[in-house]
Amino acid sequence: MPKLLFEIWEDLASHSCAMSPVTEEGDALRRQMTPNAILRHAFHATSDFEAFQMNHDWHGYGKWKPEQDWIERKFTVEEVEAQNNYLVIRKSG
Repeated sequence: MPKLLFEIWEDLASHSCAMSPVTEEGDALRRQMTPNAILRHAFHATSDFEAFQMNHDWHGYGKWKPEQDWIERKFTVEEVEAQNNYLVIRKSG
């Protein structure tokens, strides 16, 4: 099953955390919005629901429950390939 890499970053000024999949756009937005954020945790997930639960687990929030009308989205091989291509660029920069 395809798995995307997610990261949890903490803004030191506000002590707030944000979780997102690793993407070029996500990195640019994070650097713009919270330039002093530090990486706290990274994990892989096969779906958005799994990512939300893993985020809750890391924070110690307990069981994550989606809204009643939400539909779980599984990640695709194409998304993982795009992320892996970006990770090569990210690591070399």
